[in-house]
Amino acid sequence: MALGSQERRSAPRIVAKLAMQVAGADDGSVLTTESINLSASGIQFLSRAFLSPLTKVELTLLLPPFGSRLRRERMVKCEAIVVRCEEAEGARSRPRFELACYFSDVESDDRILIEQYVGWRSLRRLPAMPMAAAKAPVKRPAKRPDRGASKPSRKAGAKKAVKPAAKKRPAAKKRVVAATKKRRA
Repeated sequence: MALGSQERRSAPRIVAKLAMQVAGADDGSVLTTESINLSASGIQFLSRAFLSPLTKVELTLLLPPFGSRLRRERMVKCEAIVVRCEEAEGARSRPRFELACYFSDVESDDRILIEQYVGWRSLRRLPAMPMAAAKAPVKRPAKRPDRGASKPSRKAGAKKAVKPAAKKRPAAKKRVVAATKKRRA
C-alpha cells in the first residue's frame, strides 16, 4: 500500500483457512478450495480457474465450532460477487488465481454468525493482559529478620478473625477447681 492510502474495507478481516465450495462459474463446475481470509463483508481464496470480476457465485463455507455460540460445525451458504481475480504469486507452473468476493446475499443469522466468528478470532489474538499492567512492578512487603518466614498475605478487604477473650476466674475459684481435680485422680 502506498503512503497516505486509506483502508477501503468496511469490516475487519482475519486470516482464516476455512473449507469452502464455489459454484456458478461459466462452465457450471463446483470448485472446492480453502479460504485465505474472511470478514463479515467478504472472503478471499485461491482458485484453479479464472473468474472475471462482477461474476456472481454461490459460496458454501464451513465454519468450525467456536466460543459458546457454536458447538458444532456449521455450513453457511451465500451469494457473492467476484471483485478481484489476480494470478497468485509463485504460481507460474500451475495456474492459480487469488480471488476476492463481496457477500451480496447472506441470511441475517448467517451474517451474524460470520461477524461473531471474526470477532471471536480477533479477540483470541489479543494479549491476555495489557502491556502496561504486565510491566508494572509487584510490591512486596519487606521481611523482618527477627520473624523468620513471612505469613501468606490475606486478600484485600478480608478481616482478621478475632478470638473471644478467655474468661478470667477469680484466684479462689482456681484453687477450688485444682483441689477437686486432685481428689478425683
